[in-house]
Amino acid sequence: MALTQEQKNQFFALKEGEQKVIKNVGLVKFSNFPKDKQKEIMDRLSEKDEVMALGQKGILPGIKIDGKEVTKENIQEFEINPEKKATNSEIRREIVEETYPEEIEEELYKKSDLEKLSFKELKVIGKKFGTTDRSKANLIKEILKLQK
Repeated sequence: MALTQEQKNQFFALKEGEQKVIKNVGLVKFSNFPKDKQKEIMDRLSEKDEVMALGQKGILPGIKIDGKEVTKENIQEFEINPEKKATNSEIRREIVEETYPEEIEEELYKKSDLEKLSFKELKVIGKKFGTTDRSKANLIKEILKLQK
């Protein structure tokens, strides 16, 4: 329902300041507001919300590293140096070394042990030795040959 010009004038007569009529409002983005209006809105919000007020001051509320509060000024202290950054393979290697400090020697399988295993388990063991066979009996023979 559209307002007539007379109704608009009556409405704005009660309000202080200049008239602000917005037509065809689609998507309103905060970033599209002028910088002074953005600051004004942020200040009004920070008066009502303490977390917002801390953010305005440069303190990142709730973020503590090693017992120190993180702020805009000291955030560089917590950044990881790209030269010191470890790759995923290095991290995995360290984890494996911590978990299994001694190298495990390859297991020698016995025929009786291999016969108890399922075909899928034999395929996994066969892959370690570089063989893939379609029958359980031949796969066991190949594993026994290749492990010696």
